[in-house]
Order: sequence, then structure tokens, then C-alpha cells
Amino acid sequence: MTSLIQTPRSYKQRSEFYHQLGMLQQAGVGLDDSLRQISPTNQREAKEINITLCQLDSGETFSESLNGRTHWLPHFDRMMIEAGETSGRLDETLNILSKHYEHRATLIQQVLIKLAYPLLLIHFIILLPAIIGFGKTLIAGSGTSLMEAFAPSIGILAIAYGLVFAVVYLGQANRGYAIRSILEKIWHWIPGFGNALKEVKLSRLSFSLHALLNAGVTIREAWQNAANASASPWLISLSNNFIKQIDIGLTPAEIIRQETQLPKMFRDLYCTGEVSGQLDDSLQRLAKYYQDEGLRHLITASTVATAFVYGIAAISVAFIVISFWLNYYGSILNTN
Repeated sequence: MTSLIQTPRSYKQRSEFYHQLGMLQQAGVGLDDSLRQISPTNQREAKEINITLCQLDSGETFSESLNGRTHWLPHFDRMMIEAGETSGRLDETLNILSKHYEHRATLIQQVLIKLAYPLLLIHFIILLPAIIGFGKTLIAGSGTSLMEAFAPSIGILAIAYGLVFAVVYLGQANRGYAIRSILEKIWHWIPGFGNALKEVKLSRLSFSLHALLNAGVTIREAWQNAANASASPWLISLSNNFIKQIDIGLTPAEIIRQETQLPKMFRDLYCTGEVSGQLDDSLQRLAKYYQDEGLRHLITASTVATAFVYGIAAISVAFIVISFWLNYYGSILNTN
């Protein structure tokens, strides 16, 4: 179920897996029968379910059967399942996990949709010189082939795709912390997109905290694992600092109130929720607020980026067309 690069589709499949399992548990179906009734999305998942069934038949609990199997379910999921099983609320925990992955899938999908148009324009700009150059050769009657005309642009695109893949690969949660931290800091420096990225990660942190606390996980473990689930070195570093202060007797609200790296909105709403005993509601509100704000800033940044890219494209077209006609008429005058 896990893969090198998580996509909205893979998160939706995981959400559907937990949804089916949770619904069957709520209906009173035994865990063994529930797992047998679920339709696996691929052969690998079917194999993992069969291994789980064998371990359940040997007397292990569901959480015990998942120990060490990071290639199937991440630590976040296994800890949630263990907490839900211990508290007798496994069905609720599975439903929370389903919503958690549905939330992540929706978030990633919306981000990709907002970035699609600027990326298409960038492709157009890279290919534009080749398109115009090939048109010029056709008018001039030279024998330049299509591949020769587009080779430089294709080379640039290949290098760009290689760099993007390298950044995505190195940015995965299982890569080196130092590399991910450097990449994240670079993203945070990008105007518009940096703020949007922070807000999206705060949304993921808030929703993960909500899920873990509802599963019965302690506040200390919840902060540690929610930060890891956010895949943000910035939030992981903050969380590690929080945990040290929690261990000496401070509450998260007391710590967060003094943490200037977090937005005022997050600090105020979290502290109010903890003091009033309505932290669950506050975390849901924070998740929704930062998801909406992150997408709003992303739309604004992508609109500005699109206008900038469009301007470059227009200037490039004008420059190439003017250069072509100047050269064309210049050659006619020289001939005369």
C-alpha cells in the first residue's frame, strides 16, 4: 500500500481500506471476517492481508500482527490502530484514519490542480523557441528536421524533470533529515508559495493531532507522531522542543503560547481549546482554516506566477517574431 512517492490515488485507496474495515467493525463483523471481505486494490495488499490473517489465527492481536511491517502501513497508522485496539475503539479509530487519508488526498489533489496551469505555461515557454525556429526553417526552405529543431528544448525539459524528480525523491519522509530541512527552507523563502506550504503543513499537523488524540494516544506521543506525519522538518524540530518541555511538566498550551514560530491564529485557538476542554473542536477548526488559507495563498501565488510566465512568453514571442522579420527584410535589402 505504500510507495516511493505518495499520490492522491494511493491515499484514497488507503482511506477506502480503512473505511471498509471500520464499517464492518461497526456492524459487529469479526476482524478476521472483515479482512477477508475487503477487496484488495493490488496483489501486494492481498498478500499483506493474508499474512495478517495468518498471524491473527496464531493468536496475535491486530496491532501485534502489524509490528515491524513498515513496508505496508506507516508507523502513524500502526500506532493509531494499537491505541484504538487498547481503548476498545478500533472501529472509531479506523474511521478517523479513513478521514485522515481522505483529507490528505484532497489536499494534495487541490494543490496539484492549482499548479497545473503555471506548469503548462512553463512547458510552452521552453518549447516556444523550437516551434518558432522550426517554422522559420520551413519558410526559409532549409532541411532542418523536426527532431533537430526540438532537441534543445527536449533536453531542457529532460533536465528540469530530472531536477524535479530528485527534489521530490530527496524530500520524502524516509530520506535524510538534513537534506529535507534544507529543501524545506528553500521552499519557505519562495514568496507566496512558502506561506502556502507552511499553512498546508499546519493543516496536516492539526488533523493528525485530532486523529491521534481521538484514538486515545497521549498528548506527548500525539505531538511527536503528528509532526512526523506532517513530513515537515520545521514542525518535527518544534515538536522535539515541545516534548522536552512537556517532560519537565509544562502543558502544550503553555509551550505553544510562547512559540513565535507558529502563527498567532494557531497559538490562540490551540490554547483556548486546551483550556476550555474543547481541543478536539479547535484542532478540526485549525485543520480546516489552514487548508483553506493554504489553498487561497497557493491560488494567489500561482496566479502571480502565471502572469509572470505569460509575460515572459509574450516578450519571447515578440522578440523572436521581430528578429525574424528584421532578418528577413535585411536579407532582401542586402540582395537588392
